[in-house]
Amino acid sequence: MIIVYLSLALVVASIIAFIFSAAKTVKLMNGSIEKISKTSAELEDQTEGILNEKDELTRNLSRIQSDITQKKGKIQDAARQAKQSVLSAQVAFYKGKAFVKNTHIKIRR
Repeated sequence: MIIVYLSLALVVASIIAFIFSAAKTVKLMNGSIEKISKTSAELEDQTEGILNEKDELTRNLSRIQSDITQKKGKIQDAARQAKQSVLSAQVAFYKGKAFVKNTHIKIRR
């Protein structure tokens, strides 16, 4: 009978030790879960910040591209006007030269 009581006492002691071990493990898991939740929240905040920064950079890029396109158009217009001015000046010069030559020839005759 003593063996039965000792076995029963050993089973009870094992169950108590298991309960203490399980409680300790649950405490550790709760701490780990809290750390994981905190880290997850921080990652979400960082992700949101990165997305906001990406959106801002995209808007800035669009503004810069639009500005470059406008300035490119203005430069092309200025270049066209300069070419047209040079061409007009050449035409005027040659017309003047021809006029002077024709007038000079008429005067000699």
